[in-house]
Amino acid sequence: MSDVLETPRIGAGYDRRQPRLLGIFATWRLLAYGYTVPVFYAAFFLYLYWHGLWLVNSSGVPVYHDFTNLFVAGLQALRGETTTIYLPAEFAKAQDALVGAGLSRFTTWPYPPIYLLILAPFALLPYLTAFLTWETATLLACLVVVFLIVRQRPAIALALASPFAAWNFLIGQSGFLMAVLLGAALLALEWQPVLAGAFIGCLTYKPQFGILFPLALIAAKEWRAFASAAVTAIFLAGVSLAVFGVDAWAAFPQEVFAEAGETIFADPDSRWEYIQTVYGLIRTLGAGPNLAWIAQGITTLAVTAIVWLVWRSPVGYPLKAATLSAAVLLATPRGFAYDLAAIAVPVAFLAKDQIARGLLRGEQIITILLFAISLSILPSAGRAPVGAIVLLTLLGLILRRASRYGEELTAVA
Repeated sequence: MSDVLETPRIGAGYDRRQPRLLGIFATWRLLAYGYTVPVFYAAFFLYLYWHGLWLVNSSGVPVYHDFTNLFVAGLQALRGETTTIYLPAEFAKAQDALVGAGLSRFTTWPYPPIYLLILAPFALLPYLTAFLTWETATLLACLVVVFLIVRQRPAIALALASPFAAWNFLIGQSGFLMAVLLGAALLALEWQPVLAGAFIGCLTYKPQFGILFPLALIAAKEWRAFASAAVTAIFLAGVSLAVFGVDAWAAFPQEVFAEAGETIFADPDSRWEYIQTVYGLIRTLGAGPNLAWIAQGITTLAVTAIVWLVWRSPVGYPLKAATLSAAVLLATPRGFAYDLAAIAVPVAFLAKDQIARGLLRGEQIITILLFAISLSILPSAGRAPVGAIVLLTLLGLILRRASRYGEELTAVA
């Protein structure tokens, strides 16, 4: 690979000053900066661990993290006590048994029993081992998917440098898993639609992030992937029903509404900045729920229309994949900083198109600025309301390239 990520094929609107301007994205710089930032992350994690603020405290008792919630859910499932996961008082009691009385913070479980099929095997391990195994395994899988999309070494370094990735690892959440399924589905769709459908079906562990996939598959007439996704989702639901029983599924909708009452339907004094969506941004700015729902509704309808139009168009596949993977993160009113670890997928597909066709003017500086404002996620403990801004800007970059792609096709014709 050359020292500068560039291509001799530059169309109208692409920056012709490549040797100087694209030098910012020289391979050695991307590798150096990309790997330096995670070193600081690791040092920060070790500092927290040393002072008993991460993983375990000075007494060796687990510190409560988001992973505590996941681990105890898997543990209760292993014990055959699945229904207690959907009973807030019982779920809190089970978590307190691990971290100490009164220390459990998340008492609702708004996920389908399918999720428990994923978590139960990790609950076979000791807590600390399970935490590190969960995050390391899903992170490595995420890096593999990102590399396979871009096929460039700096992709790994830059994925590690993401502040959203660091936050996900710090609190032990599932953002990497979502990135793996999202990226693997879109990566496989071009050459193995049945496998792609299986990955899409697995996204039902967090169904709010899979709602635009059926639309895209219908628009592209990917019927084999559509059928595979449906069969996989039904299969996983059936397995979870057989393993965990009917009661868990019956209690699931109630917990969804209960959790929504603690987040998107919470009282006016709630910390809306934790919700990294358009809805959360509008509430953080001080507006009421009606305006926030209108803004989120417009956003959801807009990205739905965009996905349909882009996937029906002759735009190159990397831009289609980038559009869909960015849109799924914008379409839901409920999303947090750790979910945005999956932003690595649209960024990777965007980078793939940039490598193939060159950069448009201003893309470098906008990309750098997006990374800079994303860094606020860590010192704010996931509360900096930047997620929606980053995603909307990223989608704008993708659509700008898609429009230029259409201009190129028209010019050729």
